[in-house]
Amino acid sequence: MSADTASSESTPQAVCAALLERVSSVHLATIGKDGLPHTGCVPCLWFDVGLHVFVSRLSVHTRDLLANPAVSAMLVEDEQDCKQAFARVRLRYQCTAEVIEPNHDSYAERLDAFADKHGKTVQLLRQLPDFVLFELVPSDAIFVMGFGQAYRLSGPDWSEFEHIRSA
Repeated sequence: MSADTASSESTPQAVCAALLERVSSVHLATIGKDGLPHTGCVPCLWFDVGLHVFVSRLSVHTRDLLANPAVSAMLVEDEQDCKQAFARVRLRYQCTAEVIEPNHDSYAERLDAFADKHGKTVQLLRQLPDFVLFELVPSDAIFVMGFGQAYRLSGPDWSEFEHIRSA
């Protein structure tokens, strides 16, 4: 859904929900041990009310998350679906990455949900010892639906939208 369509036909809540349903990857901004920023784009999953990534320790962003759990995560509308790059629909969370250990009660359930969304490859990856499941726990969220349509999200499930009127 483009920002033009979104602004004329839907509420911010509906547009945000549609973005979360459609998007299958997240852009991560992490901080390395050297203090330098790194970016990555990885498959993601919404499980319950949390954003999850299942990533290899061989990736720089995984090593960053293990050393420094501060991460910014952005879900963004596909560029080819957007009529105006400046007004792309996007959702940005400031998060803390928490490792979900294989012995966690819902570890298998979360990876089963990952496989449902991302296919058979997940079954192979879950057998590899270098893959880590993270839950990205938000502390702040901003949703942008178009020009002049930015919202701060709040509430226990991030479902309360407050229009941002100035910086």
